[in-house]
Amino acid sequence: MFARQKLILSFIFATTLTSCNLRSTNSSANSAPSINPGVDRTDVLIYGGIGSWRPEINSLKETLYSNGATYNEVKAPELDRMPLNDLIKYRLLVIPGGDAETVTKHLSPHTHARLREAVQIEGLDYLGFCAGAWLAVAPAPPPGKDVSYGIGFVDGPIQQTNFLYNQGFGFALTTAFFPDGTKRNQLWYGGPITPDVPGGVIAKYSDGTPAISQIWSGKGLVIISGLHPTATKSILTRLGIFDTEAIAPDLAWKILDAGINKKKLSAF
Repeated sequence: MFARQKLILSFIFATTLTSCNLRSTNSSANSAPSINPGVDRTDVLIYGGIGSWRPEINSLKETLYSNGATYNEVKAPELDRMPLNDLIKYRLLVIPGGDAETVTKHLSPHTHARLREAVQIEGLDYLGFCAGAWLAVAPAPPPGKDVSYGIGFVDGPIQQTNFLYNQGFGFALTTAFFPDGTKRNQLWYGGPITPDVPGGVIAKYSDGTPAISQIWSGKGLVIISGLHPTATKSILTRLGIFDTEAIAPDLAWKILDAGINKKKLSAF
């Protein structure tokens, strides 16, 4: 089974359930500008503050730019100051991999509530990869209180670790299975089992548990991924992975486009 799934063992650093365990890496040269705002409205707001993983942010920008989408990046202090009316001018909020606990604690409880309102009440869509997936789901908070975990764009139980993590892996190249019967190797780096929503599972891990899910949370479409379709050659090489099938900008764009345009993808 291990050979078939092409599992690659890593060191496991101070693992928590809120982290993708992504070590800092040097950013490679990028053709995409650091920001690419729209004229009347910008498609995507990317969180790039403390706790986020810069190589994935750069990859997201490359994918968006090459497909003609507009984007801005925001740090934690800016997001704390951003009023709801400015937040909902965007179509999609993206939180990449990194450390969910660090991201969460560097945003104020007021910001947590405002982000939930933007998604659930105002219809801002949300996409989270790995750390961004971990912090996306939490039990609904009592009125006037903060969530007990993460940010909680979706009301639900805390997500669980998957079979790779439970076997002691920190990262792995694993096979993702899709509703159309196709499969493809993808980078996993500590992401959760995503919610098992009827008609909402976009991809599954090889043990059949959900790897990417889409969920309506009030008016907002929330897409959460335990995998990294944004992985680039440089990211994979630093991990000792040389399977180019895991480089999937087409899949990354498909997911981003679904969030930008509020359209559900084919699901199990």
